Amino acid sequence: MRRMIVLSSLSVFFLIVSLFAQQKELTVKDIYQSGKYSLKSLSGVQWLPNGDAFLFIKRDKDKNETVLMKHDVKTGKESQWLDLNSIVDPLTKEPLRLFDYRLSDDGKKILFKTDARRVWRRFDEARFLVYDLKTQKLTPLHNDSARVRHAKLSPDGQKAGYVLDNNLFVQDLSSGQISQITRDGSADIINGQFDWVYEEEFGRSDGWRWSPDGKKIAFWRVDQSNEPTFSWTEFEGKYVKVRTIRYPEPGDANAVVKIGVYHLNSGKTVWMDIGEETDIYIPRIKWTHNPEVLAIERMNRLQNKLELLLGNCNDGSTKVILTETDSCWVDVRDDLTFLKKKDLFVWTSERDGFRHIYLYDLKGNLKRQLTRGNWEVTRVFGVDEKNGRVLFSANKGSSIENHIFSVKLNGKGLKRLSKIAGSHRADFSPNRKYFIDFYSSFTIPPVIALCDSKGKTIRKLVENTTDIFEDVKIAFPQYLTFKTEDGVELNARIIKPVDFDSTKKYPVLIYGYGGPASQLVRNAWSRSILWYTLLTQKGYIIFTVDNRGTGGRGKAFKNLAYGNIGKYALQDHIEAAKYLAGLPYVDKNRIGIWGWSGGGYLTLMAMTKGSEYFKAGIAVAPIADLRLYDSIWTERYMGLPQQNKAGYDSSSVLNYVDRYKGGLLIVHGSSDDNVHMQNTMQVIKRFQEAGKQFRLMIYPGLNHSLLGPNSRYHLYTMMTDFILENL
Repeated sequence: MRRMIVLSSLSVFFLIVSLFAQQKELTVKDIYQSGKYSLKSLSGVQWLPNGDAFLFIKRDKDKNETVLMKHDVKTGKESQWLDLNSIVDPLTKEPLRLFDYRLSDDGKKILFKTDARRVWRRFDEARFLVYDLKTQKLTPLHNDSARVRHAKLSPDGQKAGYVLDNNLFVQDLSSGQISQITRDGSADIINGQFDWVYEEEFGRSDGWRWSPDGKKIAFWRVDQSNEPTFSWTEFEGKYVKVRTIRYPEPGDANAVVKIGVYHLNSGKTVWMDIGEETDIYIPRIKWTHNPEVLAIERMNRLQNKLELLLGNCNDGSTKVILTETDSCWVDVRDDLTFLKKKDLFVWTSERDGFRHIYLYDLKGNLKRQLTRGNWEVTRVFGVDEKNGRVLFSANKGSSIENHIFSVKLNGKGLKRLSKIAGSHRADFSPNRKYFIDFYSSFTIPPVIALCDSKGKTIRKLVENTTDIFEDVKIAFPQYLTFKTEDGVELNARIIKPVDFDSTKKYPVLIYGYGGPASQLVRNAWSRSILWYTLLTQKGYIIFTVDNRGTGGRGKAFKNLAYGNIGKYALQDHIEAAKYLAGLPYVDKNRIGIWGWSGGGYLTLMAMTKGSEYFKAGIAVAPIADLRLYDSIWTERYMGLPQQNKAGYDSSSVLNYVDRYKGGLLIVHGSSDDNVHMQNTMQVIKRFQEAGKQFRLMIYPGLNHSLLGPNSRYHLYTMMTDFILENL
């Protein structure tokens, strides 16, 4: 018997050894070129108006065919709803090539988007065609003579509005008549869309809204003539071209914004009263359910005061009904929700230290606070008025997770609807009876499930499993916390090799960002997990920490970033390096760091001001000096440079170049409109003047995302080689 146990133990041992021996050695080509480990998804999901079914896009790449499919909620039956190959594009005379689509409110028409072209980060400029499902008539917008932007059907589906050459237009879909709403659009005056900095930092490119009755259009008018310009060179072709955009940096003049309401019946525009001060922001507007009343959010230049105004669209008069203030900054959100059947609205605020939900009447009277506690509401999905519930997501229970909840309008009956540990977001049906749950975790690749209103899973729509990684053996992250030397507990994650040996000494690569209100340590699937697994196969540990000033832990924790973004971002990554150096399995002399954008900035700070603790670093698209970034983002967290010289000086990499020791790779796209290559040029000039050696890679013609033919394969091959050689 004893001999059998010994043999059994040996068999298990050799099986484990065999499994590790068979583990595939990942390559960068496997990850970024082969497509072998691609995950499944569900694209183009839109609920039908009755909420009993939803549509999605199904593409057959081999046959070059695209079909709109319908999924029946009750039966799970999927059927072809519309064959796009049978719809002929009137311009190309070929089957319509779908980029995106939008269903009309009544479900009788579809607005197709095709031939889309990227404008900055979004594919906003495109040809749009309206398809009548009953008559099968296809109507191009603007006679198909040009690409337009931000096209939308009116609530009754009888008209479509869009932007062309910075002016707003409306097309009657029955008669084909086109009416031009604004006429002053130019290189300086923008109607119905935004300048670069508004789009980037307030997250909006579409600058106009239909009224609920379809008889009015509210829109932003942006005068960017006072904004400074920034130019860069495009190197393709025999003679290079210079590209120029309006780009205000901290302390510079911003665009002057107005809000107009165009009345389709009279052809007149009423300008809303947003105050005499022009150095302000209007980050959001939203129609109430009364087509005569428009909600306007007004924010001061320092972004520490946000006011909600209700405006009369007939005479332009407005009244402030709610004001939010903060000692540092107020975040702009999309949680404002007006109830249809009652004169009430839902609002979120961080006034008690954590973002929570509040219920107000239209006079601005607080009815009640609906949620409370040391946790944060992350998003309001809407209100189920029939059952008197607010539907939202929050990190209640864990600061690194996100779950779906409901709470009654009386503030009682808080319920968690999502069941599985991880990070969830929801798409609720119009009747609020169902929702589609998109979730993942450290160890669960993205899953899409259909759930009922109580959170019970009806069926899984898309399930990615780790089976496709069986030949790889993924190195999964582990969650941990550690305390800084001054006693602050920080969230972190660590990725160890699957064959981790605690008796060995491992080098560590830290991936960091650290920007205000950001959060990297989340119980969610990482898009970089394969590359990190590749590095662990080569003997590295990967580590990430959310420093003081990041999100998920309340306003006071976030506010620590204010006035000196680099302070705690660097300090707490040094704390992480010290923590790691104290672990028995870490080689304290081989701790490196890398990051992108704000993480590139962090890397430069670590390799200069914090060079005592980091052996090597990779800075992708880095900021070098916050005075060189845009006005809205930078001033939100740093204030005006005229009023905070010390903070800007302390946060500038350029002031610490003398401390740099070596082992640095800097990467930048020459056409980066976001973080300009000017940042990299200024810092490398100072390295050169100081006789400091470094490595540099420029990607000609690529922007901040560095997306181009084979660019990710090239980038990650280079970064892998650099890590192996320098860490």
